[in-house]
Amino acid sequence: MTTKRPPQINFTVNDETLALLEELKETFGVETNTAVLRRALAIARLAARNQRDDHTVSIVGKDDVKRDIVLNG
Repeated sequence: MTTKRPPQINFTVNDETLALLEELKETFGVETNTAVLRRALAIARLAARNQRDDHTVSIVGKDDVKRDIVLNG
């Protein structure tokens, strides 16, 4: 019996993106780029599902400052 492997996606990133992945590994407390991407996609899905009619979402930081983010521009 063979184990079915999940599809694999390969892409090239620049040095800035690699540095961001490393930063997010630490922030999210994970060890792999895949784990970072899963969390980032989950956050993006949450934002997309909860955007207002003007395509914005708000995030309140730990400093209690609200930041509005435009999702489509």
